[in-house]
Amino acid sequence: MTFVIIFLCLFISYYLFQKSKIRRIEKQEYIQERKNQKLNELLDLARKQDEQNPEKGKANENDN
Repeated sequence: MTFVIIFLCLFISYYLFQKSKIRRIEKQEYIQERKNQKLNELLDLARKQDEQNPEKGKANENDN
């Protein structure tokens, strides 16, 4: 009976540890996806602004 209780405690501890580990990994992946999404949005916005204002880019190149 003692072995069953010990085994059950170990099993529950292992399960909780793995569950927290999986949650941590999923959270990191979610944060990384959000960063990539925001970066892509900023890049798209910058491209649109460059397309709308091509003269400003040419003026800056002439200054150099």
